Amino acid sequence: MWTRLRSLQFSQRTIPWVFALVTILAYGLLTPWLGFYWDDWVFVWLLKHNGPVELARSFLPYDPLVSPFFLITSSLFGTNAFAWQLFGLLVRLSVSLAALWTFNQVWPEHARKVIWAAFFFLVYPGYAQQWVAFTHANQEWISLGFIILSLGLTARSLRETSARKWLVFALVSQFIGLGTTEYFLGMEFLRPVIIWIVMTRLSPDKAFASTLRSWSIYLPIWLIAGIGQYLYHNSSAYGGHSFGMSLGFKDIPQLIFSWLRDIIPTLRVTAFDAWAQTFSLITTSLTSLTDWLTLGLILISFLGLAFYLPRLQNQNDVDTKDDAWAVQAMVLGLVGILGGRLPSWLAGLPIVLRFDWDRLLISMLFGVSLFTAGLIDYLIKRGYRKQLLISLILALAIGMQFQQANTFRRAWQNQANFFWQLAWRAPMLKPGTMLVTDELPLQYIADLQLSAPLNLTYAPGAESFPYMLLYTKNRLGGPLLPKLSPGLPVEGNYRTVEFKSTTSNIVMIQLPGDGCLQLLDPRFVSAGTYTGLPENLDSNIEISNLEQIDMNSNSTADPSQFFGVEPPHNWCYYFEKAELARQFDNWEEVTQLYESATSAGYTALLPSENLVFIEAFARTGNTHKADTLTGTMISQDRKLCNALVAVWERSQDASPEINAEALKRIESLQDLPECKE
Repeated sequence: MWTRLRSLQFSQRTIPWVFALVTILAYGLLTPWLGFYWDDWVFVWLLKHNGPVELARSFLPYDPLVSPFFLITSSLFGTNAFAWQLFGLLVRLSVSLAALWTFNQVWPEHARKVIWAAFFFLVYPGYAQQWVAFTHANQEWISLGFIILSLGLTARSLRETSARKWLVFALVSQFIGLGTTEYFLGMEFLRPVIIWIVMTRLSPDKAFASTLRSWSIYLPIWLIAGIGQYLYHNSSAYGGHSFGMSLGFKDIPQLIFSWLRDIIPTLRVTAFDAWAQTFSLITTSLTSLTDWLTLGLILISFLGLAFYLPRLQNQNDVDTKDDAWAVQAMVLGLVGILGGRLPSWLAGLPIVLRFDWDRLLISMLFGVSLFTAGLIDYLIKRGYRKQLLISLILALAIGMQFQQANTFRRAWQNQANFFWQLAWRAPMLKPGTMLVTDELPLQYIADLQLSAPLNLTYAPGAESFPYMLLYTKNRLGGPLLPKLSPGLPVEGNYRTVEFKSTTSNIVMIQLPGDGCLQLLDPRFVSAGTYTGLPENLDSNIEISNLEQIDMNSNSTADPSQFFGVEPPHNWCYYFEKAELARQFDNWEEVTQLYESATSAGYTALLPSENLVFIEAFARTGNTHKADTLTGTMISQDRKLCNALVAVWERSQDASPEINAEALKRIESLQDLPECKE
């Protein structure tokens, strides 16, 4: 049997299926547990309330020609997160196969080597935003697929000059790829190099002249797209990043010098750091189930690829001993990396391996995959070593993408936890409410994006935009949050929707990374109550207006449409309901919630979460229980002594019959050094 396995060969028909399998292993194993992220939510709200046409119209200030993509895909998939994740996988696979086809058109005699480059393209770990599927599949990936096809069609048209259709298809694809987004304008520099590579084989004596003549056919579309994008991005109609660098003649030397300084950092990040980071997966200690699953996935992927790649039949493959292909691949790769970097460099945007800047690396994917394959082919001569190294690099990249997918899974779960806690604490909010915090510990989403699910949770049928969530870190001093003072008008746009309110409708919130959501109530929370509370919140708690919580509404918040069924009632459920009951002075209900929580085996995640229960027990006469909880809190965090003093003082004022016990506890707390600071 071992002999039969060693002699087993795989036909080229297996290639698409293996690419599909690798796509699933790298990106798709956690698909059922993924959702919406970043600008996905903006598009979901627009689609839910106004339909595909309004969603497409919202792109007019950004990328007008990308609107048809959103119109078609949103009509098909609606607001189903699972469908969008599947669509993202399909687009990623399709574009990777398009890259393989294009590589084959450029080097038909090196079928085995271009497969390496295509695999690198598929799993490149520098780009880690696959799961922002609604946004990036439409805004970038479809356009990237067209520009890559255009490059391959150019090579095909040179080899089959009698068939004019290839040239026509190449020009149409070029227009779609370049006209729909500015991301890939620099990739056009790949075309003359590709033409030159092809022409050196077809007509080596006339390669240079043929390259200029052939490329001139594509120049008008490129120039029109480039000039159009530049003018539009610097016009008042555009709502995103403008090209931040001057293009005046006097600035050209400085511009060139700045670009040259950017070359080395760009190459280091894209071609080396991105791959090098994957080796941490096998050098760090295994501390979680995810780590073990990742290691197992790496091992399975490595063994599978190491078995498959050497046994893949390639009838057109010419195993030459020289470095011609490697050099050509590296040169074309460098052109692709630097050309792909050009638009983001002109816009003054950084190239870093973190969310969400890593989205910019998509324009360099084509180049870096070729450069990586060419470099390995150039440095390592022995075939089996080369195949093993390529298999290892691919397996590590698959493992890293799986780990990245898991962070998106956790991020989706954290979004669900936040909105369920909010719904428990505030069953309904009055229109115009602004939830304000410094920043929430939620990955892959920011305040304006979170405003979409906030509105879908509290006003799913509203055609307006009655709620907003804002970070003081980003918005304080702007039109949406001019100052943390009451009575100031607030006005701003959310794509095509307008939001109006006043700063008197602010509800301040805080979500500790290891605790439950807190709505800051000035009646019970003052400056210094919570340790670690951001300064903007701590010094302005009095502006938080919890009267925005509407207990008389006939409807209640419902996160289930997007976040699934209500989760089991954990500690945070009882805490949120206790805070809500405290707000309306239902102290008996607060004590009952505590007993229910403890009988179910739950305890406070943070010491400060016991404050509401201590006050409830004190006010209802159970000073022994209140005193016991106070002692527990002080042993956990002595910095809460001032907050505890305030609790006991309020309880004493509200219930004079506990005066003696309250005074005793207040005096003991005030003797602590922390209360004297």
